[in-house]
Amino acid sequence: MNEGFRVRFAPSPTGLLHIGNARTAILNWLLARRHGGKFLLRIEDTDQERSSAESERSILADLHWLGLDWEEGPDIGGEHGPYRQSERSVYYRRAAERLLGAGLAYYCRLTDDQMEQFRQQSLEEGRQPVYRGQLSGLQPPEDTAGASIRLHVPEGVSAWTDLVKGEIAVEHATVSDFIILRSDGRPTYNFAVVVDDIEMKISHVIRGDGHVSNTPRQLMLYRALGSQPPLFAHIPMILGPDHKLLSKRHGATSLAEYRQGGYLPQALINYLSLLSWSSASGDEFLPLDRLVREIDFDRLGQSAAVFDPEKLRWLNGKHLRELGEDRLVDLFASFAGEGKKLFDDSQWREITRACREKVELLTDIVGLLDNFTGRPAAITDEEDRRMLAQEEARRVLSEMAGRLENLASADAETLKNLFTAVSQAVSVKGKLLYMPVRLALTGRRHGPELPRIMSVIGPARSAELLAATLSAVETSN
Repeated sequence: MNEGFRVRFAPSPTGLLHIGNARTAILNWLLARRHGGKFLLRIEDTDQERSSAESERSILADLHWLGLDWEEGPDIGGEHGPYRQSERSVYYRRAAERLLGAGLAYYCRLTDDQMEQFRQQSLEEGRQPVYRGQLSGLQPPEDTAGASIRLHVPEGVSAWTDLVKGEIAVEHATVSDFIILRSDGRPTYNFAVVVDDIEMKISHVIRGDGHVSNTPRQLMLYRALGSQPPLFAHIPMILGPDHKLLSKRHGATSLAEYRQGGYLPQALINYLSLLSWSSASGDEFLPLDRLVREIDFDRLGQSAAVFDPEKLRWLNGKHLRELGEDRLVDLFASFAGEGKKLFDDSQWREITRACREKVELLTDIVGLLDNFTGRPAAITDEEDRRMLAQEEARRVLSEMAGRLENLASADAETLKNLFTAVSQAVSVKGKLLYMPVRLALTGRRHGPELPRIMSVIGPARSAELLAATLSAVETSN
């Protein structure tokens, strides 16, 4: 294990885990596994007004569902809980006092209104509105209660080699002295992130490119605290199919919606990783072991990724068909709702065998269950009526019904052979052999494998339905 390779996922518990954040978590986890390092989870909940325990529980549930296990963290019942910034105030106060003691930070009582007045006056006088403590006083106040703490922005440049974007540099002359500890003692985002990443020995920060603008301030803080900054990799944003920022108008965006919508975690891991990275092989269907083996920084993309719902569905279907039969039986039954009660265990196994090639989402099973219920099928389409009225179709229905009546039970293989026998007996094959039987049993022209449908319905009930359809056809004629 490469103990020096340490990454973290740091969501704010202010809502559900969305596709963009899930993609970030997945990349961090995969790269930690690729390099034999550690993946840490940190809940950034210093915004007490917007943070909620419910959101945190939802995020943790989604990460567990994805299988993104994390190392380290507070012990909770023998398991690692996440780090929480709300429980780490002592670290932020201690770091701020270090900077104060070194003369690298200062107390400031400037209000938001005063700062806005300073900005407006600077612009009116033709100066850059860059604050350098002009209104804060040279000496620390005797009473620091209610004062915030600002960092002295040094002269120079913050420059780094981004593992995705390459060389980036920002002149400090454009950056005002910024608050690191608010007047109520809470840390600002940039300060808390840096203090935590130092304490947690984070080696690589992999996050969305919306954080590029935060990086210069964070680099200043690393240097002020005497710490080597981590390597940064800012991954491009995700766009919708219309090439605009991904949002609710593009459909489901939270991970919980995809979980409830019948997607598999391995399919989401596969697809979301491809929104930032590509395999040298060009393959898109990548099981987890291949992702871990092949992913690395040198193939992270620099351009914004376009979310393709159809490709995700396709990948989900591929992963679904790779599941073992026992697992798929359980998943289909669990997504069937009230339909689960209609069939016993052996029937569910046959349904799974019949449907696994027909579905892309686990929820698709709901729309296929009517094929297996053995309910009388209403034939309302005029073209279907004409087809059933043909002499060949009636011979098939009669011969199949008669042969089924003599079977106590039958597996799918036996029923396949039965179709062969009926075809030979009545000299009918192709569409006129199978379509009349399918319509009589399901009322549909297409669907899962017909012998497996008959196996679930059972020979006796199948014979009844065929006979009833034949009788209705002959009566209408």
